[in-house]
Amino acid sequence: MTVTIDDPTKTGYAAEVVANAFLDLARAEGRTLTQMQVHKLVYIAHGWTLALLGRPLIYNTVHAWQRGPVVRRLWDYWGGRGRTPIAEPLDVSPGEPDLRGDSAAQEVIRSVWTTYGQMDGDELSRLTHLRGSPWTQVYGRPNDLIPNEVTREYYTTLARSA
Repeated sequence: MTVTIDDPTKTGYAAEVVANAFLDLARAEGRTLTQMQVHKLVYIAHGWTLALLGRPLIYNTVHAWQRGPVVRRLWDYWGGRGRTPIAEPLDVSPGEPDLRGDSAAQEVIRSVWTTYGQMDGDELSRLTHLRGSPWTQVYGRPNDLIPNEVTREYYTTLARSA
């Protein structure tokens, strides 16, 4: 069993704040997202933020589970939901910072949405399973946490090859 420790003293936002940003973008287009899509979009945005801005987007831990990177905090909200669309935004704890004053993070989220937002959960899962991805480097190990440094290196390499 892996114990997840979310440290709010770390830089970044609560995963539910970022998840809500993606849910809002989908809703603005009259679409819905499944929990798998949101997990992967949050993770991908986190990776690009690490690479492009040099800081984490979320402070929550990310695990390498069978179907790809999963933020345990989000799983606790939606586990077992499967492909059922998410209808409502997540509750955010009082005092959690929001994204309003962070135009750089907002831009990364919008860019991720533009690039990956049309993909379904299976497509996003396959994307996170590509050879050399952080998930492939960690999956199957006793400690299934995906370190930010591994994620940063991977997305930095992607940015350089783009």
